[in-house]
Amino acid sequence: MTVEQRYDLLVTGGTVIDPGAGRHERADVAITGGKVAAVGPDLSGSAERTIDAGGLLVTPGLIDLHAHVYPGCTDLSVDPDPLAARSGTTTMVDCGSRR
Repeated sequence: MTVEQRYDLLVTGGTVIDPGAGRHERADVAITGGKVAAVGPDLSGSAERTIDAGGLLVTPGLIDLHAHVYPGCTDLSVDPDPLAARSGTTTMVDCGSRR
C-alpha cells in the first residue's frame, strides 16, 4: 500500500535555481511545516495550496547586499517590505542610511 504524500504548499513547473545545491532545472518544490520537504521534477502528492510557477524562476531567499531601507531617512531609502515580497529578497543590508 502506498501512502500519498501531503504537503502544505507545492510550487510546480518553475525553473529552480539553487547554486548551493547545484540546481538549475525545471522542478517542483514541496513545502511542509515551513520547510522544503522535497525538490524534483513532477513531484507526486497533494497540497493544501498549489502555485503554478511555469515560466518563472524559483530560488532560495535572495540577499541584497546594498540597499537603503529606512524610509524617510534619505531620499534613496525605501520601505523594504513590499520590495522584498515582489523580488524574493529575504535579507537586505542597509549601506549607511543615516540622518
